[in-house]
This record gives sequence, structure tokens and C-alpha cells, in this order.
Amino acid sequence: MASWGCSYKPSYLQRGEGAQVSERWRVRKIDSSKLSADESAVLEKMGPPQYIRFYRKLDALRMPVYAWVYTEPVRLFSFIDGKQVGYVVVDDDPSAFNEHQKKVFFWSSVAAATVGGLALIYYFVMKK
Repeated sequence: MASWGCSYKPSYLQRGEGAQVSERWRVRKIDSSKLSADESAVLEKMGPPQYIRFYRKLDALRMPVYAWVYTEPVRLFSFIDGKQVGYVVVDDDPSAFNEHQKKVFFWSSVAAATVGGLALIYYFVMKK
């Protein structure tokens, strides 16, 4: 479970610790060799952020969004696929599935469980 909880941590974050907010890390050390050009430019200009926060873009594709949070002065820089974006609507839910995909997955699971249950009943009751 611990690896699942840390799965959204950015690859360039060499050392960081969890914060009280979910999907947020206090930055201790960043590996600058893994940064994109836009991320490197912000790192050069502002230094390392105090926190990095993970979101999903609020649309059908649910792209991962990493927000670099600076507290002194308060600044926020958002990145999608390493490219800086000026404005993005984000969702706190870290799931890669949108609502439609979640419903399809749920009802597919219900149908598969029903078919499996009926097959077991047929095998154990009708075949003997």
C-alpha cells in the first residue's frame, strides 16, 4: 500500500516527505537532470519549491498536473507533461478515470461477477 500511495510522486523529486494534505510533498531535494525545459526555467528563477502538489486536469483525459507551491512570496506554477500552463482547472481526485469510465468499470465488474456466480452455480448444482 505504501508504494501505491507514493505512485504519483514526481520522478525528479529525489528527497521529499509527505505533508498533511493528500498528494502533496515537502521538497527536500530535486534532481535537475530529470526536469523539462519549463521546469528548469522556473527552478532557475525561483529556486526549489517548498511543496509539490499532484492533481488531475478536470476533463475527459484526466492528465496529471504537478503544481509547484512557493510560500514566500506565495506563487503557484502548474505543469502538464513538463510544460508550464498559465491556467488549468484541476480535480483533487487522483484517479485516472473520469466519471463515465468509473461507471463502465463498476457495471462491467458487476456483470462479470454475475456471470461467474451463475457459472459456479451451474457447475456445482446442475452438473452433479
